Amino acid sequence: MNNEDVFIIGHGMTKFGEHFDKSPSSLASQALMETVTNAQLEKELIQSIFFGSLVTNTNSQASVGASCIRECNLSIPLTRIEAGTASGAAAFQQAFQGIRSGLFDCIAVVGVEKLSDFVNSSTIEKILGTTIDYSWEFEMGATLTSLYALLTKAHMKEYQTTLEQLALVPEKNHRNGVNNKNAQFQKEIPLERFLSAKRISEPIGRFDPATHCDGASALILASSEFVSNNLKSNDLTEVLGLGHASDHLALHHRESLTALSATQIAAKNAYDMAGISSADINVAEVHDSYPIGEILAIEDLGFFPKGEGGLAVEEGKTKINSEVSINTSGGLKSRGDPFGATGIAQIIEIVEQLTGQADKRQVDDHNFGLTQNVLGTGAMAYVNVFGKKEVKK
Repeated sequence: MNNEDVFIIGHGMTKFGEHFDKSPSSLASQALMETVTNAQLEKELIQSIFFGSLVTNTNSQASVGASCIRECNLSIPLTRIEAGTASGAAAFQQAFQGIRSGLFDCIAVVGVEKLSDFVNSSTIEKILGTTIDYSWEFEMGATLTSLYALLTKAHMKEYQTTLEQLALVPEKNHRNGVNNKNAQFQKEIPLERFLSAKRISEPIGRFDPATHCDGASALILASSEFVSNNLKSNDLTEVLGLGHASDHLALHHRESLTALSATQIAAKNAYDMAGISSADINVAEVHDSYPIGEILAIEDLGFFPKGEGGLAVEEGKTKINSEVSINTSGGLKSRGDPFGATGIAQIIEIVEQLTGQADKRQVDDHNFGLTQNVLGTGAMAYVNVFGKKEVKK
């Protein structure tokens, strides 16, 4: 592996939501071509595409990657990456390694799902069953929601985390999402609505989980040599560090229900590679598919001591321009969660923050940013660290 720095030189995404009139490939093509335009790059300079998606092998979506590059009039290598709900982040890390290895100088990463095709048919629960232990959990009647309910109860029992602290997570994220034009829900939801909602799996309320929707997002990664030779702009986001770790799929095999060890290990690896610590991170996008997901993340990433995540949220330490700005995009909860596109959309938010393009969501201090995307209940975790750098011409 060479020592080439890796930069994000372009980004683009569709609005997340319900796109009944569009195919998965058309969503992916839209995001990719927007990325090419954003990068001010000739598309023929892209040497390969890494494609992240969970459900592209289901029914008619099997050829969505190939359809996407044909619709963009490209004829380049395509590699599909599937890592459940973390497929986008997994594709991103594979693309990074493709450039660091010296095999490629310019790679596009695309993530897409069209989940509205599956929600009404109840197929979505079976798809999500592939992200947890299929034999010991899904076939025994457990769902992703019921398993997150167990994680929530464990944290509440061990650390006295309250329902109000949990409800403050989606309340904050919806407030952030109001200013994200690509978010599915650009609307604030009062705290009381979360607290008074019907419990769907005690203590999780009906408005707590992120929604499964349609959408696509894309990035273009390039080496420093490619940037110097082909781009006019020199104010770019650099990929400083990344980490990936795994744990047992089944909750009953794990050492703890109040910590995601995969996130802890992946974060340590990412910080070590970047040469920074958690204290240096100003803004982060974390996997808040359920409120406890964000609370576990901000603890396991080292932003707050174990057990104090709920209190940190209650004290406003995760709001925009607070101690560490968490999910400024609105997170999975407000932006929506089209699995394969989610990890890439998280990175796009960090890119816009670090380059001062986040408009009303913009944080004042933006030296370093981080993303965390997980599979299922955290059996795999992908953590990425980013910074801003000027490239010498």
